[in-house]
Parts: sequence; structure tokens; C-alpha cells
Amino acid sequence: MNNSLNPDTDMCSICLGALVQPGMDVFKTACQHQFHFVCLAKSVEVQNHECPLCRTRLDSLCSIIQTSVQSTSPPVQVPTQAAAATPSSTTSGFWSTLRRSLSNAYSWVNKNSSQSQVSSTHMNQFEQFSYSNSSEDLVDETVVRALSARIQAVRQRAANGTTELELITATTTLEFGGQVSTQASNIYGMVTLKAPSLLPITASEKELNELRVPIDLVCVVDQSGSMKGEKIALLKKTLDYIIDQMGPLDRLAIVSFDTKAYDRSNGLNMMTHAKQQILHTAVAQNVHASGGTYIGSGLEMSIRMLTSRRTKNPVGAMLLLTDGEDNQYHDYSQLMRTLPDGVVCHTFGYGLGHRAALLSQLAEQGHGGTFTFIDQVDSIALAFATALGTLFTCVAQNLNVKLKFDGSCAVTHSHSIYRYEPVQLPSSQVTFTLNDLNSEESRNIVFQLNVPALVEQPNNNDVIGRVSIEYTDAINGRQIHTSAVPFLLARPAQLAPDSPLLVVNYALDLQRNRAETSRVLKEAVNEPNYERARELLNVQLAKIRASVSAQDPLCQKLIRNSKSQSRIQ
Repeated sequence: MNNSLNPDTDMCSICLGALVQPGMDVFKTACQHQFHFVCLAKSVEVQNHECPLCRTRLDSLCSIIQTSVQSTSPPVQVPTQAAAATPSSTTSGFWSTLRRSLSNAYSWVNKNSSQSQVSSTHMNQFEQFSYSNSSEDLVDETVVRALSARIQAVRQRAANGTTELELITATTTLEFGGQVSTQASNIYGMVTLKAPSLLPITASEKELNELRVPIDLVCVVDQSGSMKGEKIALLKKTLDYIIDQMGPLDRLAIVSFDTKAYDRSNGLNMMTHAKQQILHTAVAQNVHASGGTYIGSGLEMSIRMLTSRRTKNPVGAMLLLTDGEDNQYHDYSQLMRTLPDGVVCHTFGYGLGHRAALLSQLAEQGHGGTFTFIDQVDSIALAFATALGTLFTCVAQNLNVKLKFDGSCAVTHSHSIYRYEPVQLPSSQVTFTLNDLNSEESRNIVFQLNVPALVEQPNNNDVIGRVSIEYTDAINGRQIHTSAVPFLLARPAQLAPDSPLLVVNYALDLQRNRAETSRVLKEAVNEPNYERARELLNVQLAKIRASVSAQDPLCQKLIRNSKSQSRIQ
């Protein structure tokens, strides 16, 4: 306790009131910052265990204050070790002053606001603080940079002594290899992105386990009444699995919801062994199935938690699992727009009770996340494990895929879930935005392209456009710009009907079927007219069966899914 103030420090940083006030004790922390003791006491009471200015842990003070909070009498009991120690005038004065300050603090906060010595403005700010967001274990940026340097060194060794590391590659594909120069057409195009391996194949098992990018993860899980029995038990096991997979530099928060949201982890926790044990206990004791379902409560708390972070790990994600639908309809578009950049939302729907259209929409609005339908109880853990594995191997973030076509060629439609600009098509220049790309992952961007007839004679230049990529290396934070890759389309004056240039590209046809089927399934789910929904599905089934990739295993799966949805409709 200290009443000798520095001349520059005349304000409490918690309530923003003057430090020197009648009846208000001032406390100096071990890090030499000063606050009203009552403000610091209330800060600790709402589980903020760090100095509000520099985030130094205040464990000793927290232990003392929390002991007093749990007691029916404000004065604290001196710990046994302190009582047994040889007393000095300093320690004796400290405990005496601490007892008095605690007594003053808890009597002060119960006073009528009109009797308070603090202005009403400052009191309102103090009350807002009392109900502030959860606490947060701060990221040690020095440690994260050191880890990034280690990963970079391993990747550098794999580059065979060269100075250049392997970059994301882009491959361009058009529906046909050529078209007659005097004809116009609207053809499909595709860009395939391929990420390099996070670590070389020569990396040791120890390196593979230790050298990965730290993540901030919020799990948002349904604990409504419909989750009773086997489902809630398995959900707890899944959360235990996720907790165990997190490393000491990862941060994890768990939010459960019924009609309300519950912060089961008290904010983002660094997953040290001790914090893992605390979370295991919280899941076992506090997550119980009951009540109705309001997904928005869980989403709102989780997004607020991610938005208010004071520090950030390189990768952020939110995982949502629910087996039901809201008791009332809600549109979460506005809420999802507040999801921070760099954070991806993956959704998981269990059983037939969930609203597939809503969860798919949430994933798309969650910066290109994925929606996973889980039809078997024992598939929940696998689905979460798969999502977790992709987060652990992120190699690129904030990708901009820039398409630029020559002449009057223009993109007319997008058939991918990724955001693009300009929103209004057609346009000869389009930029697609992807949130992230994981180690060895491939992504396809499918679109339609208008190719006009050539006004002049063919000049043997088959290049009609180019694509380049800009992204942030998730390991070292560097901005990467790749070289442009051309789109090639031959346009001779004549083409024989059996020319190989007129054969539909198999890989593009496959991805077109996937993209179109996904779109049609979504339309059918949202279509209120039963006959119209079935017609949409049947038309798409016929298109897949007539395509060059119809016998591909992926297309066969698309056919089965469409048939299944048609029967449900």
C-alpha cells in the first residue's frame, strides 16, 4: 500500500477517477503501477488476474483478495506462513493496511451512489468494468517470433541451400483448349492453388510435433436439452481431446450455449499443463444438457471474445457444433460480419435436426470456413480432429488471387464460396479473397468467362489472361507476391470437330460438378415449393450423369447426396 504518488500518475486507470480521494486507498503493484484498491479488488473479483496496464500477473494479491471475497467477513486472515514468520514493522504494517483496505473496499462498493466520493461518470465506467469481458492470457510475441525463426530455419534447410523457399503455386485451366477465332463463347475457367508442405519430409517426428504455428481457438458447443445422453458425453470427450491437442503456445476458449451463452474457460487460456487440467475439470463439471437452443448467444460471446483480444496468435479460428436449430428464426449475417479478419469459422451439424442451410451460411460468412454434416454420433470426434489438424498446419493467410484478362474477355459468374471484387460482374479483372491455406492443401476457384470472337486475324498468341497471388506467410509474416501464370486458349481460324482442343477438361468438369451441386443443394433446401425443389435436384442429377467426369468417385458421391436430398424433400 502506498500513499506517496508519482507526480505523473494522478489517475486510476481502471475507473479513470483521481487517485487521491477521501476514503480511497491506493495500492502499488509489484510492477510499480498504482490503482484504487477498491478498483483492483473488483477487477480480481471478475477474474482479471493481471495488472490492467502491463498485464503482469498478480497471483499473490489475487489469492489474498479471493480468500476475502469468499468469506462472509471482509477482513482477511493472515496466511499461516506469514503469521509464523518473524514479524517486522514493514510486514505488520502491510497486513494491517491490507485488512483495512479490504474492509473499506467491500463496504464502499455497497454504498449508495449518491454517497460515493467518485463522480457519477466515473462510477458508470467502473460498473461497466465490473461486467467486462473475460480475461485473456497474453501472447508472448518474443517466443512466437523465436518459434517462427526455428520453423523458417527447418524450411530453409529443405531448400537445398537456395535462398528461396517454396511458394504457393497456381495452375490455370479452361474448359476447352481452344475455340474457333470467329466464334464467341462463355466457358468455364479454374484456378487451382497448391500450398507447399509446412515442413520437409525429412523433418523429425519431434520437429513435426513442436514446430507449428500457434493458434487462438474458440469452441462453441451446443448444450441444449436435445444433447442429453450419449451426445453430450461424446461432446465432452471431444472437448477433452481438443484440450489435449493444444500446445503451450496455443490459446483455447470454450463457450457452451442453450438459450444463453456460458464462458466455461474464462476467456482465452494459454494451454499450459496446469490450464489444461483446469479446462478438463470445467468441461466435466459445468457442461450439462438442458434448455432450448439459441445459436446466436454462443456466436455473439465467441466473436466478442475474439474481437477484444489484446494480443493475437498468428492463426485464429472458431468451431461451432450444434444438433438443433434455434427456437426462433434469426439472421446472423450482420453478426458474422463482425468476425475479425484472419479468423475462420467452421461449423458442424449433427443429425437431421440441424438447419444445414444456416450452418453452411455461417461457414461461408466465416471467411470461407467449411460446414460438416455429421450423421453418426461417433463421427463428431473425427470431424473436430480433422478441422484441428488443418488449423495446426496453416502456411498462408489473407490470400488475394488476382485474375486479369486481356481485351474484352471478362469473368461473368463465380462458382466458388470465396469473396470477390468487384461484386458486380462481368469484369475483366477480379480478385478472390481466401482467409488461409494449409500445408499441402489444394483449393479450386471456379468461374465462367466470356470470350468474344476475334475481330482481327489470329496472331498465334494463346494467352488471354493471367493470375497472380499475394498472401502473408503464416510463419514469418512476410508479404509474398507470386509471378503471373497465363491462361492459354488457342484460337485458330478453323478446328476439326474431333480436335483434342474441343475436349472438355476432366479436372475442371469435376470441380464444376462439385460447385454446381453444392449451389443446387442449398437452393433446394431453401425452396419452399416441394415440386420445384425436386425439379432443381433432378436437373442437376441429369447434368452430372451427362458430364465427362460422371464416373469419378466424387461425382458418384454427389449423385448419392442429391438422391438422398431429393427423397428428404
